[in-house]
Order: sequence, then structure tokens, then C-alpha cells
Amino acid sequence: MTLDATTLAATTSPTSVATPAPQADAEDALATAAGDFETFLSLLTTQMRNQDPLKPLDSTEFVAQLASFSAVEQQIRSNDRLDAIFDLLSDGGDTGLAQWIGKEVQAAALARFDGEPLSVETTPVAEAERAVMVVTDADGTEVARINVDPSASLLSWDGATATGEAPEGLYGFKLDYYSEDSHIGEAPGLIRDRVTEIRLGGETPMLRLAGGDEIEAETVLSVREPTEEG
Repeated sequence: MTLDATTLAATTSPTSVATPAPQADAEDALATAAGDFETFLSLLTTQMRNQDPLKPLDSTEFVAQLASFSAVEQQIRSNDRLDAIFDLLSDGGDTGLAQWIGKEVQAAALARFDGEPLSVETTPVAEAERAVMVVTDADGTEVARINVDPSASLLSWDGATATGEAPEGLYGFKLDYYSEDSHIGEAPGLIRDRVTEIRLGGETPMLRLAGGDEIEAETVLSVREPTEEG
């Protein structure tokens, strides 16, 4: 698989990621843009505060200045986003996203059921006397509610639903915790899956998982070498 404008392939190594301009230059450019933004805002505010009430600022000129204001603001946001992407993809540390390809991540994602039991991890709610694992399909429709051990952090789903075995597909999990008959909390069901692709170009980098789900990189809770089964 190859690397294009929006995709890192599974065979890409961290050292193949193109290196942007030196970080010091990027920080200087951002500081300049931020300074310009603050200066522009100050000048516009002062102009509006001191305008002649009998001759207010021309509406056309005002719209043009607001457009300039928006352009400066967008420039700063774009710089912030580019800096974030650079930090994630740089080869300067183990947290670089390029190094996640082929690794196994833990997140509240959809897992693919293919007839074999799925492992689901969670963080139990303290003092819960009863717990129910809620299983939903890829559309978010509930397909099963299963009573589970309220103290368990590792659970398993064998595909059982109220109408029989679930068909192959993607499924999500959530845990509801109860004390007597009162609902006292909930926790996401976490799955582990291998990263096959990283997609760029949006508000945040997205990770494509082997099972077929796509999640935001910032939702990942842990990264590790894949298990033999993965």
C-alpha cells in the first residue's frame, strides 16, 4: 500500500514521513500570526468604539474588515492543526502516529464478530451490585442485554442475542451498573484491534482498524504490540 495525501499505508515506516520546516521556524510563524491577530482585533475594536455616531463605519468596509478578521483567525487555526499533525506524525518519539500502524490499540470502538467470542474490557463502577452489558449493532440498535459480573474488568460476548446468534458484522458495547434497582453509573466496553491505516485531512487524524471501524486517534487509551491472535 502506498502513501498519498490522506493515507499512510500499513507498510510505511516512521522514517518515511516527510519532515516539515524546522519546528523553531513554525513556532515563530505562529507567534507572528497570533500577534497580527491580536493587533487587528485591538484596532478594529478601537475603531468601532471611537467612530462618529453621526457617521458610523460604512457597512461595506465593516464587512470587509470582518472578512479579514475571519481570515486571520482561520490562519491561526490552520497553523495549530498543522502543528498537531506534525507532532503526531514526527519520528521523534514513540507516540508518533506513524508508529501505531500495525499496533494494537484499545478504544471504545466497534468490534467485528465473525462467529468467535469477542473480548470486551471495561472499568467496573465501585459498589455496583449488578451489571448489564448492552450490545448494539453498527447502526446503534440494541441487539442484546446480558447480565455480567459487576466486578469483572474483562468480559466476553459469544454472539448471543434475544433472537439467536448475531450475524457477522460490527458491534459496540456498553456496561450499565446498578445498586439494588438504582442505576449508579455506566462505562464503555473497550475492544482491542490492530491499526491498518491513518487518515488525514479532517479535523483530527482517524485510525482505520482491522475490524473495519474508524476512530479518532485521540480516543485511543493504550497502544501495544499485537497479540498472536491479532
